[in-house]
Amino acid sequence: MINLTAASRITIGLVCSMVGILITANFVGLLPDERSDITQGRAQLTESIAFSTSVLLTNDDRSGIESILRNVVDRQEQVMGAGVRRFDGILMVAAGDHRSQWPKDIGDESNSQFMQVPLSMADGSVWGKLEVSFTPLDSGRWYSFLENSQLQLLMFVAFVGFFSFRLFLKFVLKNLDPSRAVPRRVREALDILNEGLMIVSLDGRILLANNALAKTSKRDADSMVGRKASEISLKRTDDLSEMPWTECGTSGKPVSEVSMEFVDELQNKRIFKVNCSPLFGNEATIRGVMVSLDDVTQLEQNKIDLKIAKDAADAANKAKGDFLANMSHEIRNPMNAIVGFTDILRRGLEESEATRTTYLNTIHASGTHLVELINDILDFSKIEAGKLELEVQSCSPYQLMTEVVNVLRIKAEQQELNLSIRIRGAIPETIQADPTRLRQILMNLVGNAIKFTQEGSVTIVASMVEQNGRPFVRFEVQDTGIGMTEEQMGRLFQEFMQADSSVTRRFGGTGLGLAISKKLTEAMGGKIAVDSEIGVGSKFHFCIDAGELAGVAMLDEQQAAEKFQAAAKQKQDGLKIWFKPARILITDDTAANRQLAGLVLRKAGLIVDEAENGAIAVEKASSGEYELLLMDMQMPVMDGFTATRTLRDAGFTKPILAFTANVMEQDRQRCAAAGCSGFLTKPINIDLLLNTVAEFLPTRDFPPESVASPVVAPAESRLTNGVRTDKADSAELPDAVQPILTAGIMALSDDSVKNSTANSTANSTVEPVPVHRASSTTSFLDELLMELPGILLRNEQAAGSARPVVDTSETTLMAPAPPKAAPPTKRQPIHSTLPLDIPEFREIVESFVGAMDDTLSGLRSAQARMDYQEIREVAHRLKGTGGTVGFNAFTEPSRKLQLAGEERNEKKIEAMLVELEEIFELIEMPVAGPNVRP
Repeated sequence: MINLTAASRITIGLVCSMVGILITANFVGLLPDERSDITQGRAQLTESIAFSTSVLLTNDDRSGIESILRNVVDRQEQVMGAGVRRFDGILMVAAGDHRSQWPKDIGDESNSQFMQVPLSMADGSVWGKLEVSFTPLDSGRWYSFLENSQLQLLMFVAFVGFFSFRLFLKFVLKNLDPSRAVPRRVREALDILNEGLMIVSLDGRILLANNALAKTSKRDADSMVGRKASEISLKRTDDLSEMPWTECGTSGKPVSEVSMEFVDELQNKRIFKVNCSPLFGNEATIRGVMVSLDDVTQLEQNKIDLKIAKDAADAANKAKGDFLANMSHEIRNPMNAIVGFTDILRRGLEESEATRTTYLNTIHASGTHLVELINDILDFSKIEAGKLELEVQSCSPYQLMTEVVNVLRIKAEQQELNLSIRIRGAIPETIQADPTRLRQILMNLVGNAIKFTQEGSVTIVASMVEQNGRPFVRFEVQDTGIGMTEEQMGRLFQEFMQADSSVTRRFGGTGLGLAISKKLTEAMGGKIAVDSEIGVGSKFHFCIDAGELAGVAMLDEQQAAEKFQAAAKQKQDGLKIWFKPARILITDDTAANRQLAGLVLRKAGLIVDEAENGAIAVEKASSGEYELLLMDMQMPVMDGFTATRTLRDAGFTKPILAFTANVMEQDRQRCAAAGCSGFLTKPINIDLLLNTVAEFLPTRDFPPESVASPVVAPAESRLTNGVRTDKADSAELPDAVQPILTAGIMALSDDSVKNSTANSTANSTVEPVPVHRASSTTSFLDELLMELPGILLRNEQAAGSARPVVDTSETTLMAPAPPKAAPPTKRQPIHSTLPLDIPEFREIVESFVGAMDDTLSGLRSAQARMDYQEIREVAHRLKGTGGTVGFNAFTEPSRKLQLAGEERNEKKIEAMLVELEEIFELIEMPVAGPNVRP
């Protein structure tokens, strides 16, 4: 059966309807009948001839009759012949081919071809008849029926009507919106689909499109109807040119999961999965194709990201494997040296003092190298864990560069390299940055430059640049080293990477230094990069945000050097600080903190009162007798924040210094918001305490008690070939403090002074400790405390040139803070780093130790009650107080306990309490001997 389109069927229906109308019209006589008209005309012609023939027949004019008949035959093409036949059948007159044409069996009937009319005489009698034969109306052929004019009319109308209607319907249907025929509820259901949907005709035109597709193509859904589907910017990704809906319409089979790329007006690329299904009409004929487009851009991107991540993970695993292989070599070598030479010294196999010293230097260098390796790994682990916190503060970029140069100068001189600083243009006197992290970046870059430079120079260059309207300081580290290729530079800042494995073998190291520097630079809002040429050298450069520079002086190279030298001299002079008489109030809920701070400030000439919580401080300070308040910020009854706000609201205008173990920038901001004038951290740093108080209270140039001229006694401790040896039995103190405190304590007795003087050597590198003959022991303590930071600084500077490896965690311009001590093992007793032979210090430490039983019991009780607030508060106090009294081992576990209390982590709380209890069990207090001053 013929499959017709809807338009063809409609056209045929219209044509049939019109033909039926014409047939009906013809049936009722509304249309002219040509055959009937011809027949009627022939009948009239025959009647006319019969009339004339009757007249002539009456006159018996046979020749006239013959003449008329001949004329009719000759003039009328339709007349084949004519004759007059008498009633007895005899043909009297004939014209044309009448005899052969006239049928013999016709009888008396007439038809359209043969007509006969009776002829009557005057008396009315029938004489005969007139016979006229005409041409037949039908040709006699098989298709003669087509010659019927009515049929021809119907056929003409049907033919012309069919094509007319077909063209008309094609035009109408082409411009017809099929979506209008879709029920509203169906259209709404299609529009809420997340995937694009369209119906495409077999000629590729869009018959229907939903909102999702319109949104994707940035067009209106209605405007898409009638357009070619190929106008949508879709392109197959499988290198086939045929559109999937065309393929589906041609084959009649579904086409699925065709990946196509769509590019919008903004040239953004998106990936779609296209599925096509044929739409069948009656009798299984394909009428169109339904096309769905599922946006899988994010899925494809995820696949790409996953592959990239997998490749990166594989590369990282390989790099870590290489790193572990390198580290096994890097760690094994110094460990072998340490174990081997230590065993030789332990067994006494070497008798030469010079050789033993060489062995000790090797052990020290190997140990320092191990510390550097471990520090790199720990720093990187902290950064990777997201625990890096910046402490942004005002700092001098020139000072930081100078400190780095001072620390690394010895290493550079050992390689005969020129290490210098240059300033291009002018730089700020101070910037807002994290000095520790900035120093670490410079140390890494300069240390690397020295490591990879065989001859020539290493130069640190600083300049100012502007990025996005903000001031940045640009640092450059230039060297004349081995240089790098483009490929080596491309992976230089990756973790565990050096230029190549041969570099690791030649120069050592973790390969983490530059990765750490990159992450630190990015954390400070900058970027780090490198330019290098093989055999010429390298230039590492990075920028950091300088912060707000309003009112900050800009210094060229000469001005910066002069400022630095003046500041260094002022700092040295400022190590001796005495105050004019003034009354201050120290508020802290921990007695040890109050005692130590009070002791230092009393010796500096101040009158000190104490308060154990904020409520008492508010009550005392309201009297107006105090020129300055030291305020702990976390206390029971009333904390320092509340007390400070209360005093400020009451009109108290004197300085209030925050005194807290919380050292982050947000803690500083919170204290400032409460009304604090300054900020001091715990554990107590005597130098920082005195200098901070000196910013708010007037000082004087002489001590509060008259002192005699200093008697100089050299320290018992000395540096031999870069290795420190201490004769004083004070191993519990930090190395840098031991010789100073030992010399100070020994200087208290005449015998000690004499012995110390006798034992001094001309080449001693430790600065002698000035011992003042004071009128009292406390006066001596005051002098010792005042001298201690400066002596420590100068001794460290003097010792720096003799050390084979410089500790990069210290600077030559600042007295080092007490180191963070890791909790010792059970085989190591713990001693306070304070000089316990001085009664005032001993009393403070004994008070702390005596209270620790109650402190730990209170923590256990709070743990049992699940009182996390008390755990946090006690841990916070212990974090600051432990370090203040010289037990640095308490600081880190206390910090972790405070954090565990905030997190309400029972497992961590238990672990930290056990660790604190173990540390407390290891504390040893030396028995007071005869050398302890009363």
